[in-house]
Amino acid sequence: MPDTPPDAADAVSTDSDTGSLDSLADPEDLRDDDSVRFTHEEAAHDDRTHCNTDIAGRAVVGVTNDAGEVLLAVHEAESVAMLPHGEVESGDDWVAVARRKVELTTELPFEIDGVAVVREIDHFVGNDDEPHATTYGVVFRASLTGDPDEAVLADPGHPDNDHWDAGWFGSVPDNLPPGAGLVADDVRLFVD
Repeated sequence: MPDTPPDAADAVSTDSDTGSLDSLADPEDLRDDDSVRFTHEEAAHDDRTHCNTDIAGRAVVGVTNDAGEVLLAVHEAESVAMLPHGEVESGDDWVAVARRKVELTTELPFEIDGVAVVREIDHFVGNDDEPHATTYGVVFRASLTGDPDEAVLADPGHPDNDHWDAGWFGSVPDNLPPGAGLVADDVRLFVD
């Protein structure tokens, strides 16, 4: 990771032994980091009570294996697949949320390697000229640790998760949630 500006030194930290990302306080601290793609998106909503009203954003994680596949969480009732992800509240550590969401999806050992992309998302209602909310989508890169052959052969789903299963995917699946343009874009960061 390139040098971090002095005012952001405590906002982003890595483990000096493994190079894995340990914490991220604010995605804005990555705006000038040349190793991280930073994008601007706009989202239109019917009203102000959409699912992103009161959160800082979403932590999304692409865990890959040596076979070139990515781990996707598959909702059992709705049969939709997506990268493990979770809501980040103001003040949360983005890496901690990312790690927790992957741990709910799989028991396989992994580490957060870094950030693939930060999406700054302005949320608009109707014909408003100004966004009523701005959130971030931080897509983390993660890799398996331990025996790679065992990980590919194993059922990656967490046995205690009653609503989500998990699987390895080598391409973007057809069963993404409706209107999931950014969900597909995020999966494409790791496969295809």
